[in-house]
Amino acid sequence: MPETVKIAASTLVLERQVRIAALLVSLGLLVLLITLVRIHPLAFVAFAVIGVPLVLAGALIFLYSIITQDTKTHD
Repeated sequence: MPETVKIAASTLVLERQVRIAALLVSLGLLVLLITLVRIHPLAFVAFAVIGVPLVLAGALIFLYSIITQDTKTHD
């Protein structure tokens, strides 16, 4: 494949991964916001079990996509 096609294809993959990461972070922040408004013991459980892992998963996917993007373009 020509070099420009490789870069364009890897850019599309990076864009998709960043969109997924942004969606996970947004959902996690929404859960965190909802649980902060509600004062109930289960709100903390939702905060800790649902919201925090969503934000962490989004951040990790984002970081992983940046790291792998750099190695793909140099091959």
